[in-house]
Amino acid sequence: MDVYRICPNGQSLTAARTPGAGNRTIGLMEEGRKPTAAVVTVSDGVSRGVRDDASGRAVAALLRDHGFEVAAHEVVPDEPSAIEGMLRDLAGRGIGLVVTTGGTGLGPRDVTPEATRAVVEREAPGLAEEMRAAGRGSTPFAALSRGIAGTLGSTLILNLPGSERGATESLAAVLPALPHALELLAGHTAHGPADAPKHEGHEQEHGPTGGPDGVEAMLQARRTAGEAVVLGTAIKTEGNPPCRVGQKILLGPTGALAGTLGCAEFDDAAIADAPGVLAEGRPATRTYPHELGTVEVFLEPFTRRPLLVVFSATPVARHLIKWATDVGFDPVLVEPRDERLTARDREGKVAASLEGLAVDAETAAVHTDHDAPFVVESVAALLRSPARFVGVMGSARHVGPHLEELRSRGFGTEDLNRIRTPVGIDLGASTAEEIALSILAGLVADRAGASGGWLDRRVEQG
Repeated sequence: MDVYRICPNGQSLTAARTPGAGNRTIGLMEEGRKPTAAVVTVSDGVSRGVRDDASGRAVAALLRDHGFEVAAHEVVPDEPSAIEGMLRDLAGRGIGLVVTTGGTGLGPRDVTPEATRAVVEREAPGLAEEMRAAGRGSTPFAALSRGIAGTLGSTLILNLPGSERGATESLAAVLPALPHALELLAGHTAHGPADAPKHEGHEQEHGPTGGPDGVEAMLQARRTAGEAVVLGTAIKTEGNPPCRVGQKILLGPTGALAGTLGCAEFDDAAIADAPGVLAEGRPATRTYPHELGTVEVFLEPFTRRPLLVVFSATPVARHLIKWATDVGFDPVLVEPRDERLTARDREGKVAASLEGLAVDAETAAVHTDHDAPFVVESVAALLRSPARFVGVMGSARHVGPHLEELRSRGFGTEDLNRIRTPVGIDLGASTAEEIALSILAGLVADRAGASGGWLDRRVEQG
């Protein structure tokens, strides 16, 4: 996305992209300076230290990836006075963009929109509408978000939902518009390419989240949220179709998420092909006709990695988390005991409980501390879920009491047989690294439907 501003001498400059930043957009308030942003997590639980700030970290990371300098990351409880005071303080520091996450729903403690409305001077309803529209593509509950957007002096304030997925999706939806919005608030009143010299390749209309930068931002947000998507890129045209090589569209299983191939006919054709490409899990090339010509589109699937839920911040858990991504899992550490988490643990995905995690039929879960006080509760929740693999480290002596407690809660033999304990393939493992390797090898074998035995010692089946 190209952002234009007018210099004092009236000449137009283009702040296209920062060298080395790839597709990351950046609006320049002054030459050589990144736009500043602040993240405010609004949560009673996070402020008390009993809930992980996953959404705040994800929002900050997304902003940095798109050229913003995150100058502050604050946490406040769900109290109007605390929220209002923080917003006024950050605006007073001259921060260009303030993004809140949390407190936008219908709960009695959800007061972020009211607190924001009390401090902003002008609302920007189009941004709020765009964020809700992006969320509706993945959940009907997006309509329940009451977040607003508005300005306080030269600061733009956005309210995002409190979930990691909802926050990143909402922010990604408006990222393409933010650099220009900040330019306008800073007093640079050129209105983008329409009021500045035309550059070849920018005349085409874009989809709901802007041009290629918006598509890339939405792709990152959807992948971070663990969703399966298809990226369509125009790679060849014949004739004079309403599409240029390089135009992109991001597709979900049920429709377009961002971008466009230039016309409704091309977009509809790609939308129809997306479910099949996702099901195959392999890239495909399709040619779409138009009365003015044809376009050849490369459809690249980004399939959802199976979720690996690792319970308790133990040495074994840390090695599982470290290696899981390399073998195709999306790992998350579940640890409600905040004091056990290290700074490095917090760099990855961390949750205080299973609540909010998208546990499905491909999910694997492993308990690495049989003495943890939450083993029975979490295993019970997993047995009620469609998770394909439920493992608990420990001997029969240590895990047996947990199984008896589960049986007393009504779980039958068939349910308890789903629990793999001891867990892992027999490698003769003794160190944390070896035990993690044993477990991970077992998870890969389970995913592939394999026995996990030595390849040269398999018994031929007659």
